[in-house]
Amino acid sequence: MTMTSTRQPAVAGRFYPGQPGALAAEVAALLDGAPTAPEPPVAVISPHAGYRFSGRLTARALATTREAAPKSIAVLSPSHRHAFDGIAAPSQDAFALPTGTQRIDIATRAAMVAAGLIHVEDAAHDQEHGVEVQLPVLHALHPDVPVLPLVIGRTGNDRVAALVDALPEGTLIVLSSDLSHFLTRDDARAKDARTAERLETGAAPDLHPEEACGARAIAGFFASRLAEGTRLTRLAMANSGEVTGDESRTVGYGAWAITAGQAACLDKDLRSRLLRAAREALASSLRRGTPPVIDTASFPAPLQTFGASFVTLEQKGQLRGCMGSLRAHRPLVEDVTVNIQKSAFEDPRFRRLKERELKRTAIKIAILSPARRVSFANLQDLLSQLVPGRDGLILRDADRAGTFLPMVWEKLPDPRAFVEALMVKAGLPGDHWSDTLTVDRFHAETFAEA
Repeated sequence: MTMTSTRQPAVAGRFYPGQPGALAAEVAALLDGAPTAPEPPVAVISPHAGYRFSGRLTARALATTREAAPKSIAVLSPSHRHAFDGIAAPSQDAFALPTGTQRIDIATRAAMVAAGLIHVEDAAHDQEHGVEVQLPVLHALHPDVPVLPLVIGRTGNDRVAALVDALPEGTLIVLSSDLSHFLTRDDARAKDARTAERLETGAAPDLHPEEACGARAIAGFFASRLAEGTRLTRLAMANSGEVTGDESRTVGYGAWAITAGQAACLDKDLRSRLLRAAREALASSLRRGTPPVIDTASFPAPLQTFGASFVTLEQKGQLRGCMGSLRAHRPLVEDVTVNIQKSAFEDPRFRRLKERELKRTAIKIAILSPARRVSFANLQDLLSQLVPGRDGLILRDADRAGTFLPMVWEKLPDPRAFVEALMVKAGLPGDHWSDTLTVDRFHAETFAEA
């Protein structure tokens, strides 16, 4: 007969309700109204304070996985109470919760231990809340999915990245982290805003513990191959002072979804809101002669995410302007409203848009994932790696450069024709080749007005 062991709750009754009925009711209330992502994320960043302070954000992050069907869930937490080297898993077979038992993925744990990526150390888990706080919500969403609870001690990004890349396919990754600690409310908000910008503009591998207590998990994840080309979507940000009323010593919280570059991140309502903001900004510019001031804070958190966009204008299906950003450097809603004006007034291929044209002009928005360098030996090798309909390309050689969005595949479905036309757009011969030629690949979420 096989004996099983269970890790008992360490923070029930303090970080979350200790009674089954009360916990079930609170988790249900937190999840009520928390939207599901258009496509399930590969990972989330989720805070781990008491539910009174950050439970709404924890539920907001984990609810994006509601429609996912993970085979396992790996929760990566910082160590708050026990100093050690490496990455530690508990020896038990299950976590006890007031609302039930959460199985531990013992098979993956054994495989990661055998690979030398983690070790078993119960002391790292005995009083740790960073994993435990996530479990009641995960158990409500995915009751039959085993978890791999991991606490990160003193270790480098490379070790965390190696672990992330070694996890079995189909593993959902939860990066457990709060943000700033023990600053005044105004200082905390300013620091957390800078941290959000760093996360969303590609600086996550350089994140420091004073910016986020789960920095090792987050930075290590973004140093992994799995994270290449992924997009972050800001879901919510908050501060403990909003609950306690004490503005002198606060903790900051944030929630993000991390999705594959080609996945949809914005639901129908958010897409409509962004398209409407773009049209209203263009109409204001045409009517007043000056661009409007965008109140970024008045938009939902996902549209405040720093993002790179291209805005295309069309009339009767014909291009009327297209300009954009190749890297995220400002909030998405601001980037879109700036780029629609560039498309209307600064595209050198077209005359400036007139107010009388606005009604017959359709708007299309593409939100870009971070670009990744493509390694190829020759032109045929490059062509063999392209995925028509999905890949956008940035081609450069010396002082020449050209970009095609994935939507260009609609007109150029053949990879060779696609690349040759991009060469010509860059001011190069269609059959150009040199050892200094570089190609970066990106994906895009594209949507348009009806």
